Amino acid sequence: MTEKKLPVLPTTQPQHPDMEEGLYPARWWHQTGEKILCDLCPRACSLAEGDRGFCFVRQNVGGKMALTTYGRSTGFCVDPIEKKPLNHFYPGSSVLSFGTAGCNLGCKFCQNWDISKSREIERLSARAMPEEIAEVASELGCQSVAFTYNDPIIWAEYAIETSKACHAKGIKTVAVTAGYITETARADFFEHIDAANIDLKAFTEEFYYRITLSHLQPVLDTLRWLKQETDVWFEITNLVIPQANDGDNEFQQMCDWILKEIGDDVPLHFSAFHPDFRMLDRGSTPPETLVRAREIALKTGLKYVYTGNVNDVTRQSTYCPNCQQTLIERNWYQLGKYAINQGRCGYCGTQIAGHFDDQPGTWGQKRLPVNIQAVLKKNSHTHSQKVNLQKGSSTMSAPRSSQNIELTPEHEQKLLQKATSVVVSTATNGRSEEIFLGELEQTVVNGAFVSLKRQGQLRSCCGNFGQPTPLGQALQQAAERAAKDDPRFPPISATELSQLDVEVWLLSELEEVQEQGSDRIDAVTVGLHGLQIHAQGRSGLLLPGVPIDHGWEAEEFLSQTCIKAGLPPTSWKEEGTRLFRYQGVSCSAKLAEIAPEPVETTTQQILGPREFAQYLQYVQSTIEALMKGQVPSYYCAAVSDANIQGVALLITRTDSEEELVLSKWTLKQSFPMQSTVFSLCQQLAQIVAQQNLRLGEFQVKLVLATDPAMHGNVEKMDHSNFDSKNRSLLLIEGQKTGWFFDRELEASLTVAQAQQAMGLIQPESTQVFSLAVQTAATRFQVVNQPRAELGPEVRPPGVAGTFYPADPGTVEAQLNDLFHEAESPEHWTAAMVPHAGWMYSGKIAADVLKRIQLPSTIIVIGPKHTRAGVEWAVAPHQVWELPNGNLKSDADLAKKLVEKIPGLELDAAAHQKEHAIEVELPLIKRLAPDAHVVGIAIGGGNLKRCEQFAEGLADVIQELEEPPLLLISSDMNHFATDAENRRLDELALEKMVALDPDGLLKIVNEQHISMCGVLPAVIVMKTLQKMGNLNQIERVGYATSGDITGDRSRVVGYAGLLMN
Repeated sequence: MTEKKLPVLPTTQPQHPDMEEGLYPARWWHQTGEKILCDLCPRACSLAEGDRGFCFVRQNVGGKMALTTYGRSTGFCVDPIEKKPLNHFYPGSSVLSFGTAGCNLGCKFCQNWDISKSREIERLSARAMPEEIAEVASELGCQSVAFTYNDPIIWAEYAIETSKACHAKGIKTVAVTAGYITETARADFFEHIDAANIDLKAFTEEFYYRITLSHLQPVLDTLRWLKQETDVWFEITNLVIPQANDGDNEFQQMCDWILKEIGDDVPLHFSAFHPDFRMLDRGSTPPETLVRAREIALKTGLKYVYTGNVNDVTRQSTYCPNCQQTLIERNWYQLGKYAINQGRCGYCGTQIAGHFDDQPGTWGQKRLPVNIQAVLKKNSHTHSQKVNLQKGSSTMSAPRSSQNIELTPEHEQKLLQKATSVVVSTATNGRSEEIFLGELEQTVVNGAFVSLKRQGQLRSCCGNFGQPTPLGQALQQAAERAAKDDPRFPPISATELSQLDVEVWLLSELEEVQEQGSDRIDAVTVGLHGLQIHAQGRSGLLLPGVPIDHGWEAEEFLSQTCIKAGLPPTSWKEEGTRLFRYQGVSCSAKLAEIAPEPVETTTQQILGPREFAQYLQYVQSTIEALMKGQVPSYYCAAVSDANIQGVALLITRTDSEEELVLSKWTLKQSFPMQSTVFSLCQQLAQIVAQQNLRLGEFQVKLVLATDPAMHGNVEKMDHSNFDSKNRSLLLIEGQKTGWFFDRELEASLTVAQAQQAMGLIQPESTQVFSLAVQTAATRFQVVNQPRAELGPEVRPPGVAGTFYPADPGTVEAQLNDLFHEAESPEHWTAAMVPHAGWMYSGKIAADVLKRIQLPSTIIVIGPKHTRAGVEWAVAPHQVWELPNGNLKSDADLAKKLVEKIPGLELDAAAHQKEHAIEVELPLIKRLAPDAHVVGIAIGGGNLKRCEQFAEGLADVIQELEEPPLLLISSDMNHFATDAENRRLDELALEKMVALDPDGLLKIVNEQHISMCGVLPAVIVMKTLQKMGNLNQIERVGYATSGDITGDRSRVVGYAGLLMN
């Protein structure tokens, strides 16, 4: 695959570079004995020679503190100021944003973790001195420069000098910070800052300590000091995380404190959480939680409160606190109405807190990645070549060397032995054998990764890259992380070791790819190169072996690296995206063949037999005490506590086999046994009381679980060495989960029972895990899945006021504009319309619908955008309530569809906030006020399920007297550049025009086209095929969001089609 030879760094490289070699003399520290103590943030890191602080970027070099990221930045991008977020600081203006590596907090939910938690990004950063940043900001017309992505406090020297350079050019500076700074450094830093957004992460010390590894009080001190001692304009952001800081009491306490200590005019942003970094065990923040938090803040007396990270025009706009008129209308970062004059309300003259121009900025919601050195080169007047670099401010880069590392068979054996020893000891909580790599032990490498696979499927892959490290140390760290710290998977279980393959990769230095656009395909050689990509503040890396494992060509390798980074798949083509390649050598083997002794395959029990019996008795007595109204003991003193991954309480009635189960489980984290079990006892006592069960009428069984392991998917489950007497199975399909245990059945039979109990639809994508259990029960099963809800007869508007107006008069006025040009309607059997906000796609939808002779019944099939409800849901309502009048549904037809189509259910929850259908209804109401509309939301699926759906739908239609119109609701590709979006959309539309639904799904999957309604489109086309009615598709219109916003850097496509 690759040569067993790799350029590496010379072992003579000094451990700590000189100041001249890239370090900057830091402030805010003092000597304490043989160490130095950092005085910049409350962590007060004590550093011996060579040590780095928690933040990673401050280091003891020669007994002095050095900043290691001065003049080395990443993520340069021009954003709207509202994105920081700052809503009251020159609205609509553009801001040049950048960050560096490191952070002084340890937030598990970090949204910029790829930068702030990076240990290699220093070496990938662009050279950017303060004067150069100011020059580029001026050249690009930015009103301000923002220090963001990671906390600028840890690189305060760099931020201060950049602020000075910006102020010299009349450019303002913004700090986006957690405010975790000492009183000693506070004044020095904020003296140079014009505006700040302070991230108040929660309002409890427990949250700060457990989730961010810091403390609350220093942040409150910073906020109070900013208000009382400075003229820095600042706004506060609170990231609302489900089950962490989203309680009404906490919202109230925070708002009370802000009102008392800061005042009523500081803007407060409640922002939605999206799963990231190490907090992947919960979903995104429900919009209703943000609404509730905002209402609490407003009732408390705060004047300017906003929601963020969600589409909510009403609650992202600014209102006068006196007359309540809308002063600044915001649709995400796009400004509409602006009624502020000389900082006052344009209606009643009330002073509005903040800094405002009489006219808003016109940047809009564009996002412009910036290659800072390219801009400087283009500007012939730049003085970047004249800048006198301060001592040590040049970028650090390890010297390149032609020295090669050649892996002999003996080397490979040693590498694999060391990696195996560390993985086994970590998984079994044992001590690893000290294995030295001989001449390779101290060889400095740029990166090392350990990859573990089970039956050819990735089980874990971790490593370090970009920080030159002795090979022995790098391999030790990589193997430990692979065994327990890959955030994508559970830790490796001892029961899996015998089934794993181990692979070691040693990586060369990065080489930036200079080619641009499609020319980058030829710059990548599959089997030789690994890739790393950086764009939009995100980064992703894939090893050289990954494309070989998956059979990818170079272009797919590039796309998959983008996906790994959380970027649109075609981001590698875009200007401003930095692409790096590197080479690697690898060796691999079966782990069990390398291990010096047979690997352990059993799991220790959580409690001893006597302790378990005592604890079960405690559980029973606790439930009984709670039922009697007594105060039980919160803790069983006779039993040691433990961290576990699963627990279940089973209540069995003595007079029947009916069983009630309460459970909790997790795969990646653990939770304390005793407090969790007590909480379940409380819940169970309430349920027992509600069911009027008396003492003696039920029996309690306890299940404790730990040690998760992975087994693939249902179709290709690997149940080697599975011990059904001591391990349970956990199956996950989308939002369906099932936990099953039967000590008398082998694994395959338990899985078969699970498939039936859960109603699995796509076994090939249903993941199978196992958990070791300790229980007296012979068997149990716990199935959790969304339950269909019939809901009310009238479905109220769910997205009025966001995707289209909520005011009836405004709705009618916009419909008049959309339908002002009449058309002669004709017979069409089906159509496709987009479903974005009316301002973006309303015209195309109207142009399609007015071409159709609308029948009495219309079936709208669109994608399911929310997590609520079942996977395939037909709306069960009788009526759709709309701002411009009600529209009838057809409940009888909905029931027939459910009877004929496998997996389709009547469910109101899936439609409650779904916009794909609702945005079309006012248009249909205008054209056919007496029509009946049946709405269907489609979640996941595959070609086989689409075939089944189409068969059932065709059968129902053929039984009807008048065939309905089949209306596909779908947008096209999301979030590529305008040119790339149009190219991808054309690939999909060509398949549709060619009457090829199979080809449509294939091209969408292969090209990563994010056409949200592709499954509805395939279903409708196949339905027409089965009825002999798919003969012609006519294009009506196409546009992108860039046609409306002017921002061509990140667009969504919209298409309109007619079908016969």
